[in-house]
Amino acid sequence: MRYKKVILLAVCLLAVLPAVLLLPPQAVPVIAENPKTELSVFVPVIMYHAVIDNPNRIGDFIITPQAFENDMEYLANNGYTTVFPSEIIDFAESGKPLPPNPVLITFDDGHYGLLRCILPILEERSLKANVNIEGAYTEQSTIEDDHNPAYSYLTWEEIRLLHNSGRFEIGNHTYGMHSLTGLRKGCRKNPGESLAAYEKALADDVGKLQSILAGTTGVMPRTFAYPFGYVSDESIPVLRSMGLKLLMTCYEKPNYVSVNDELPLILHRYNRPGNMSTEKFMARVLTRDN
Repeated sequence: MRYKKVILLAVCLLAVLPAVLLLPPQAVPVIAENPKTELSVFVPVIMYHAVIDNPNRIGDFIITPQAFENDMEYLANNGYTTVFPSEIIDFAESGKPLPPNPVLITFDDGHYGLLRCILPILEERSLKANVNIEGAYTEQSTIEDDHNPAYSYLTWEEIRLLHNSGRFEIGNHTYGMHSLTGLRKGCRKNPGESLAAYEKALADDVGKLQSILAGTTGVMPRTFAYPFGYVSDESIPVLRSMGLKLLMTCYEKPNYVSVNDELPLILHRYNRPGNMSTEKFMARVLTRDN
């Protein structure tokens, strides 16, 4: 048991390594984006990771619950309304109106702190958020974990509880491609890999998590977040064919969404570091033309 806990902690630390999560521009292919028009809606997207109730642990990818609550209060005071990914998809597909000043709150990986710290804040303030699940982490936590707030991940049952709360929409972050070991980086196509081999590897992995989440939560995700921000143009047709209509990168850029935009939508996200004030961070996120 102790050995498994050490392995789980090591995986957690790898998941939040600042040197590899936000990639330099040359590491990510240029992907087609939905063009900005006069009728486009500005949709800022914030990317959170681990939430730990310990100020001594804050870092580039770890925040405290108080910092998150400060962020949510700032957004509310400035007229922003949290939305689900499905609402953005519905706007692009059918023109179903979004609320004024929509903002998308996302969490990657599925850390236990979402259930312990974040869900109560969302419920108290009637907010919405998205969590993108990494299947292998969840599987390990489900098999054996003591739910230590410092490093644990959610179980399948806890993901179902988040979904049933009405405060979270569940997304796909791959089953086992959240890794930088070996040749493949995240779910990127390997140099020299045939297109057919890549498409099968990606479809098998993402499809495995789609099936598990459908069985445990009753929902087939329509949202996908690229592990470590490694994007391959070749991934887009595969993900589209699996019903994934909103894809998330790690580029820190503004988003504009219009009715009848090509699907899947490509949305960029601003990583939320724990050592930055809410005011300074939001000044970056809410700037429309940076």
